[in-house]
Amino acid sequence: METGGDVLLKDLAEIRKDIDSIDRQIVDLYEKRMDLATQVADYKISTGKQVFDAEREIAKLNAVAEMAHSDFTSHGARELFEHIMSMSRKKQYQLLTEYGKFAPTGFAEIRELDFSHAAAAYIETSAEAAKEYFAGVDRKNPDTKSCGLLLCENWREACEVLKNGEVNYLFLPVQDPASGYVSANYNLIAEYGFYILEEYATSPEPQDRYVLISKDKLSLSGADKISICFEAPDTCGSLYHLMSHLTYNNLNMNRIESIVISRDPLDYRFFMNISGNLNDSPIKNAILGLRDEARNFKILGNYR
Repeated sequence: METGGDVLLKDLAEIRKDIDSIDRQIVDLYEKRMDLATQVADYKISTGKQVFDAEREIAKLNAVAEMAHSDFTSHGARELFEHIMSMSRKKQYQLLTEYGKFAPTGFAEIRELDFSHAAAAYIETSAEAAKEYFAGVDRKNPDTKSCGLLLCENWREACEVLKNGEVNYLFLPVQDPASGYVSANYNLIAEYGFYILEEYATSPEPQDRYVLISKDKLSLSGADKISICFEAPDTCGSLYHLMSHLTYNNLNMNRIESIVISRDPLDYRFFMNISGNLNDSPIKNAILGLRDEARNFKILGNYR
């Protein structure tokens, strides 16, 4: 005679067998959908149509939610199809990169920087590091004249003198000494339209990291760090969906910070540091997605 427990175990096994069968069907249908996404990508590539169509996606999500038979499954269907359509877009971005349809970032790659007849602004907290950095440059190139240095009171004043053409570079601390955050300083880089050329550290401590900044959109050979910023509203899942472009492409994000740029409605600007080079295919895929789906996406530098 079978005990009640045996019957329950067998019932559970049968239920799991049915679930496995349904899962196989879901995977099969998912792969068929991705094949269709490839056809959509081919069409968009040939016509120049944008991958992300917000109105189409909202209409689709509303439609699948209405197909469900309870509030719980309606919410779940909406979330499921958000992910499915997100994966479809990522497939399309990948194909765009493979077909050479990646819009250039505008960065020019150079082997070394030329500091001859140049000047750099710094602030008091970066004074010793600036002298050390530019002394090292001179040792590498003995025939090069020393870079002139101009002391400024703060980041804002330094940005103004670079904007006005009084100097060619800024050499400034990454972190705000009072808070330990980088977002306020990175926000100035974005505000002025400047670019990070190189990172320099006098110790492993975060407060001893400095950046060389220029008005020129340059990237040094061997650059392996990228700083970006973009804006996102204070809505459920907005940042999660944007960051999925990094995880899907197996990219390593090693810093994220944000600042409030609007309180009514509440909006944020996010700053991220990512490992990689702008010429890497996974980076191109992620940039395509972020350019398309985030607001005011900017590359603040690809540096080493």
